[in-house]
Amino acid sequence: MDGKAGSLRRVRMSTRAFRAWTDLWSRSGWLVQAHCASGQARLLDPFGAVLASGTPEDCMALAARVARPAGCRRGVVLLHGLGHHPGGLARVAAALADTGWAVANLGYASLRQPLAAHARAASTAARALFEDGAAEVAFVGHSLGGLVARSAMARAGEDGWRAGRLLLLGSPARGAGIARAVAALPPYRVLTGDCGQAVTPARAALVPVPDCRGIAVVAGGTGGRGYNPLLPGDNDGIVTVAETRLPEREDGFALVRARHTPLAASDGAIRAALGFLELGRLAA
Repeated sequence: MDGKAGSLRRVRMSTRAFRAWTDLWSRSGWLVQAHCASGQARLLDPFGAVLASGTPEDCMALAARVARPAGCRRGVVLLHGLGHHPGGLARVAAALADTGWAVANLGYASLRQPLAAHARAASTAARALFEDGAAEVAFVGHSLGGLVARSAMARAGEDGWRAGRLLLLGSPARGAGIARAVAALPPYRVLTGDCGQAVTPARAALVPVPDCRGIAVVAGGTGGRGYNPLLPGDNDGIVTVAETRLPEREDGFALVRARHTPLAASDGAIRAALGFLELGRLAA
């Protein structure tokens, strides 16, 4: 890749990270998104063209009329991490879609809104899958997305949908010590907003562990000293293996040799998603 192409790619990645729109509804490539500042919603067709704008309720009602019903029996919501985008989970999304899952690989304004807002939006998308025929809705969350998923699934009863299984990929279930170390620094606070604080140990402890069909954890690491020598024990460079664990609730655990960001697209993550979401166990 030449310098110009590399620069363009970095600009696109930066734009995605600072996205201002959060996905609320997804079906067959159609999306309803809400702006993180104004609350204004818009309906996008599968080619990304904006067909309508208005309130979220109006846009979702129109979307339900114009988008081809998926008629799904199995639905899953995918959530990326802090400052990332749905492309990081594209391989997992494709693998699940190929095996018959209705997949909502959501983007959300992770640097601009608090975790509670993202959980409400993810729950709205899950309810849409449930209303489209899914008997229950599973979640896959990478990093911060795992905390958002936990909070969203805890809302399932009050929001009118049934929670399935939950797969956590490199998610700081106990909070990340590295986030605690930089939490008070002004640049970090300005750049990452409320969600940058949500991944600290103090805030992560407040995120509910949902009552769902099962929870499995996949951590990144080396199986030895970890990728970051400044972190204690095995780690993926950002989150330690110990920080990913939910021993009192885990129905499965796997260690994948991968750094934090590539973990979401790894073969190990795909095997875990297919094995756990479909069969309730992690593949060997």
